[in-house]
Amino acid sequence: MTETDMYPDLLRLTGYASKWSVEQGQDVDFFVHCDGPDSYRAELVKLIHGDTHPSGPGFKEERIDSPANGSYPARTQTIHAGSYGMVLDRQPLRVDSFTLQCWIWPTMPTKVDGYWSPGEQMIAGKWSDGTGYGLFLDLQGRVCLRINDQTLTAAQPVRDRAWHFLAATYDAATGHAVLHHEPQIRYALDPAAEPVEAEFVDRVVHTAVPFTFAARPAGTEPDAASLQPHGWVMTDHYNGKIDAVRLSRRVLTRLEIETMKLGAAPGMDERRGVGPSPDLGAPMVAAWDFGLEIPTRTIVDCGPYRLDGELVGMPARGMTGHNWSGAQVSWNVDHREYGAIHFHDDDVDDARWDVDFTLTVPSDLPSAVYAVKLTTADGDEDYIPFMVRTPLGEPQAKIAVIMSTIDYMAYANEHQASNFGSVEALLYRTPIMAPQNIFLSVHREYGYSLYDTHADGSGVHISSRLRPILNVRPKYDSWLTQSPWQFNADLHLIDWLTELGYEFDVITDEDISYDGLERVEGYNVLITGSHPEHKDGHYLDVIQAYKERGGRLMYMGGDGFYWRHTFHPAYGRGEVTELRRCESGIRPWQAQPGEYYHQSDGKLGGMWRFLGRDMAAVSGTSMVAQGFDISTYFKRTPESEDPRVAWAFEGISYDERLGDFGLVGGGAAGAELDTVDTTLGSPPHTLLVATSAGLHTDAYLTVTELILTNAPGHTGTQNPRIRADMAFHETPNGGGVWSFSSISYCGSLSHNNYDNNISKLTANVLNRFMVDGPLPEPDPSQIHPRGRFASTPALNFHLPEELPY
Repeated sequence: MTETDMYPDLLRLTGYASKWSVEQGQDVDFFVHCDGPDSYRAELVKLIHGDTHPSGPGFKEERIDSPANGSYPARTQTIHAGSYGMVLDRQPLRVDSFTLQCWIWPTMPTKVDGYWSPGEQMIAGKWSDGTGYGLFLDLQGRVCLRINDQTLTAAQPVRDRAWHFLAATYDAATGHAVLHHEPQIRYALDPAAEPVEAEFVDRVVHTAVPFTFAARPAGTEPDAASLQPHGWVMTDHYNGKIDAVRLSRRVLTRLEIETMKLGAAPGMDERRGVGPSPDLGAPMVAAWDFGLEIPTRTIVDCGPYRLDGELVGMPARGMTGHNWSGAQVSWNVDHREYGAIHFHDDDVDDARWDVDFTLTVPSDLPSAVYAVKLTTADGDEDYIPFMVRTPLGEPQAKIAVIMSTIDYMAYANEHQASNFGSVEALLYRTPIMAPQNIFLSVHREYGYSLYDTHADGSGVHISSRLRPILNVRPKYDSWLTQSPWQFNADLHLIDWLTELGYEFDVITDEDISYDGLERVEGYNVLITGSHPEHKDGHYLDVIQAYKERGGRLMYMGGDGFYWRHTFHPAYGRGEVTELRRCESGIRPWQAQPGEYYHQSDGKLGGMWRFLGRDMAAVSGTSMVAQGFDISTYFKRTPESEDPRVAWAFEGISYDERLGDFGLVGGGAAGAELDTVDTTLGSPPHTLLVATSAGLHTDAYLTVTELILTNAPGHTGTQNPRIRADMAFHETPNGGGVWSFSSISYCGSLSHNNYDNNISKLTANVLNRFMVDGPLPEPDPSQIHPRGRFASTPALNFHLPEELPY
């Protein structure tokens, strides 16, 4: 039984927007796929609360009048997944006799029965529908040379994740063809890699198709109606690395093939010529060097014709090549050993759908979280969210809520519910999947999150928002917590602010990163979402500058500021982000040796902590543990009575359990937890005012980066370090930071119709932080030098006796 048989109406209606952050007065385009009904309806709504849990306030939206509201004709739209390179048809590529050579590192030589994208795999060439020339992997994983519909196949299949040298020659005058397939490593019991030969009858038939890498055109003519680059729709995608592709317009001897591995001369002038030797300069057509211009979508030809090409789908660049020695681990230091590109048949950089309608955001539409709600008469429904921001330098409130758009992209369309083999052990229960999870497990063309691996097992380190992202939706519950996560969880905060009557603007990660300090300096207080884990360096710079100038930060979540990201410069504002997972941190995959540096900017990826920017230096607390069975509550510490923070607990008794309720795991302290740790960046004058120490189950485990030696004692009932610490510290010029330190915290705000101690505490902090002017100065006795270890008893952490274990 297929997924369509089980769920015939599953997600027939979906779409995406051209922007996630739209300035008042600007346009935003919407792209919609509707399969089945003849039409659908679109209407603009303000999103307030996205959680449908019966114990909460329920789903909340407000309909907004808009010229874009109305009925639209339905049409199906297809995502053509898969990355590839393409050089448009040029006369020099229309060779008669030729030598085509390259290195490959295949990761999926054969595709198993039932694979979502079956077929042969194009390596490189100018071939489609039985015309042209090219190198392929056939269904058995063997290299083959094609001249039109004639095929010459190597004797042995390729080995996965190993380098192979390929060279094919064809003599148009005689029809003689030779194919070399040579593994770089030959084991003792491997057969000898002998060349194979054939006599072909037909000469190469040339068409207008481009020369392509890692895929081939599905036809010999472009589709004028297609939004695929230059109208070419691709098929037969290859999985793996390709390096050092060379094309010559005559048959080379074996010695010349070896020499041609060097490619074009490093500098062409009257003394050197074009090729690696004088005799090879004349027949050289192209020598592509994928190690050049890595942060771009351009592939560079160093040959005489400058047959540069373009990349589609954003494959992995800055990847170790066939000649990588390990002497350099950064392509930015020496690109010569980074000439490989890793292509995947499930890469997606842009769905490239047709625009269905455009919304012009009114200049007086308040900054908030919005969506276009899509419905059909048959009951189909989807939401396409976006945020409306104010013009730069024109804040319209004292409060700004930061929607974590980099995080939404990091988790976009994640497949762990269906792909992660040990998920039950992680959760201490069986996950309940949403329809979106089931749909994505079949429709791989919708792309992955940065928590997934590609079909070939390599980690996904590029994510785009130019596609339908089905888990960035109201009403969506994550399999991880069986409750809202990321975007929908952040609506818990939006709802609380709205219900309590606060005026606030909404901004996003990309707004801060691209606009700099000017985007935030007009606000008295910045409020994060529930899980601001993934951030780029520009964002951190802005937050630091904001705090140093007297700004106030409310850190409303947990696991913040953990992974380093970069927005890819080859795309528009905030459209594509990159993450490389290195040798530490909680990670579902790890990059290969030598591939830790971002292709976006050539800088080292991984955790911010190991790049010298401790998480606790941003928010005051640092990630320590995660667990996904149940959440618990906070207990106040003696430091909560310090005059520097006592104001936050007005109306709350000392012995109250803070947040023994909530929509995320049943409590305010849960899912992922942060602690005060002066060795990891918490300022030594930090006050630890409440903690969940001793209240977590063994489902909560210490993060791997804090474990230097394997030993017992790293679970919630055994390790007192596993806790969420609520904390406060002052910043220069009258600023301050309050850390709530738990992902589940915002899920407790609405309990008992917003009348509860978590709501009261949060309001006390916000009311203090949003006032004009600097915060009150502490008592002069508090002003004295402190070192990392010269902290108060609560920071050294002597547990109150009444806390249970």
